[in-house]
Amino acid sequence: MKNKYILLDSGDFQKLELIDGYKIIRPSLNSPYPKTNPKLWQEVDAVYTKNDRGSGDWQFFKKIPENLYLHLNPKITCKVKFTPFGHLGIFPEQTTNWQLLLKLGKQNPNLEVLNLFAYSGISTLYCLKANMSVCHVDASKGMVEWARENAELSSLSDKKVRWIVDDVIKFVKREIKRGKKYNGFILDPPTFGRGAKGEVWKIEEGLIPLIQSTMELCNFKPQFVFLSCHTSGFSANVIERILQSFIQQKGRYQSGELFILEQSGKKLSGGFYTNFLAEDLQLTLE
Repeated sequence: MKNKYILLDSGDFQKLELIDGYKIIRPSLNSPYPKTNPKLWQEVDAVYTKNDRGSGDWQFFKKIPENLYLHLNPKITCKVKFTPFGHLGIFPEQTTNWQLLLKLGKQNPNLEVLNLFAYSGISTLYCLKANMSVCHVDASKGMVEWARENAELSSLSDKKVRWIVDDVIKFVKREIKRGKKYNGFILDPPTFGRGAKGEVWKIEEGLIPLIQSTMELCNFKPQFVFLSCHTSGFSANVIERILQSFIQQKGRYQSGELFILEQSGKKLSGGFYTNFLAEDLQLTLE
């Protein structure tokens, strides 16, 4: 299907995806079980294989355009790239969170949001679509440029957004010194990463100090926090307790497993999440 994402199947530590009409195989540590429908895996268009240097290689069996485009609801367009690390720039396990951000913004005008580890910016696009103001921060200049292009493709570049290339920890500390305040926070930290100037990020060492510093930007009373993790040991219960340790605001926590639905109706695990929603936040889910 053109301009759509479909997870066809998963198994044997791989996943089979249909992206803008092309069948693609990528590694998947969360699928150790057998494939549900092996016949679907025949005649694929591209396969990504990891190497021992931390990246990997694409093998193409059909000529595929350098860039593909996916249309998300409502009227959001994002560019897909075949990166050396196997990422495509879209993370469908976040779909439920994207839709929730849209509802939050529409029902609570003028929220100011800080999006850390913001990658290709789809969460930012949904916030902008709902007329939130966003500060989009990522250490990779290329990822921030990609996010800006996605905003242009989605006719959202005229919205209130700051595009920041910086190490997230250093940026948050500078915002504290400036006296800057935010209402909402989105964090999707990697297990390991490097900052704009080579700073090393390790989630087991950095996440708790970062959450504490981030909560200073709202006097420990956020309107909402969306925190997701894809790291062994950081379950839904663990990250919920991390947030509970620093949020001094009445509200409710929603925690669980991120997943993508396959054609068969089965789920492919994609990490864990905890969302905090303040008690006085307006939110009707219907």
